Amino acid sequence: MLRPYVALSFALVLVVASRAAEKNGTEVVEEGSRNDEEMVELGKFAPRIAVELRYTTTRNLAKRPIYPRNARCYLRRSVAERLLRAQEWLDIFARGTRLKIWDGWRPAWAHNQLWKVLPNAEYLRDPGKGGSLHSWGVCVDATLVDKNGRELRMPSDFDIFTPEARTYYQGTDREVRQNLRNLQSAMSKAGFLVVYDEWWHFVARDWTAFSPVDISITGSEVPE
Repeated sequence: MLRPYVALSFALVLVVASRAAEKNGTEVVEEGSRNDEEMVELGKFAPRIAVELRYTTTRNLAKRPIYPRNARCYLRRSVAERLLRAQEWLDIFARGTRLKIWDGWRPAWAHNQLWKVLPNAEYLRDPGKGGSLHSWGVCVDATLVDKNGRELRMPSDFDIFTPEARTYYQGTDREVRQNLRNLQSAMSKAGFLVVYDEWWHFVARDWTAFSPVDISITGSEVPE
């Protein structure tokens, strides 16, 4: 699911982001240059970060499980490392809060099922036009939890496509506003782009260095 920032197209946003990186002296990676970067299981790689794959439950767009119950959360190694940096930011500036991941790498077959439920390019990337960047292992759906693992209040639930789910919170609840600000700040500082229609969705800034990857979401084809 991807529509970065307000009214700009995805391609234009990425051009702007790339030029900003060049201006700031940040490395701009070559397209496809890290296609072979390994995938890691987030639960083992970063055990402090909570994981609840919503597509193993009914609390998602499809209102039914899409992933098998024993699905695991996988990401490119460098993307998982950024989540560690985001958690480090939270440890300093929002003590007592932790990241929680609702989705990481997504198999193409799973994205195809979601497209059948909502064939709308406003919210999902058309499988016939490249599909989801989730299938590249370069983006996550994330929220925050407290030290006991309870989810903090946010503008909306996951996979809710209403104005309340937009990145720029328009409500008046100070707690929700602060929680969202903490999440966005941590992820931005760690190297992620935010997305306009979904406050929970974040994409690695150097996503063009990668491409789709095909593994088993239950771990049977991923080296331990």
